[in-house]
Amino acid sequence: MTYASPTLTILHDKQAVIFDIDGTLVDSCATHLRAWQQVLAEAGVEAARDRLERLFGRHSDEWVKQLLPPERQNEGARIVRRKNEIFSGHLADLRPFPRARELLVCVKAAGKRLAFATGATKEELEHHLRLLGAEELADATAYDREVARGKPAPDIYALAATRLGVEPCDAVAVGDGLYDVMSARGAGMACVALLTGGFSARELLASGAAEVYPAVADLHNAFCAQSGRAVS
Repeated sequence: MTYASPTLTILHDKQAVIFDIDGTLVDSCATHLRAWQQVLAEAGVEAARDRLERLFGRHSDEWVKQLLPPERQNEGARIVRRKNEIFSGHLADLRPFPRARELLVCVKAAGKRLAFATGATKEELEHHLRLLGAEELADATAYDREVARGKPAPDIYALAATRLGVEPCDAVAVGDGLYDVMSARGAGMACVALLTGGFSARELLASGAAEVYPAVADLHNAFCAQSGRAVS
């Protein structure tokens, strides 16, 4: 399996860093999966776990397009609302990945502009920023209903770059899945990918990821090493 050298992270070469949150900074994929399993069971829709896992990173609207038969697509909005309701009931159970906040602090200390681009709802985004202690670190945010198309479309990363006041080529995205890579690349920016979304390094590199790390802690250590900061 191939990973980027810990002395070559592209984050240092860019003016801005745009982070995905779910599965990247916050350990929430299992909770999202359980919420989808519950809402689909309530709706009488069968979907294998591995099929659901392959949808991680896509916007909720894309999940229902993939999972509901054509004659039930009109139920999509209701199912997404119910899924979000189930997930919201478990927000208090979520935890940041190790070193997530420390990486954000290091990125800001290095003089980078910092944004969050997420397919989460506004409520979830606000919760996650509080959980990370990142409310004051964010120079910009973009969340699900602020764009017409969710990931893998480029809209969310493009909006975040616009709000940061940087060209996409001067920003780098950090995400945990194929659809973060596709979205960022479509917006014209490089993407650093993490394995915490369940996709393999081979898949992520083949989709155009500039670098791949096992988890945010490894990216933190690489960034600190290149910054000359102590890594403990």
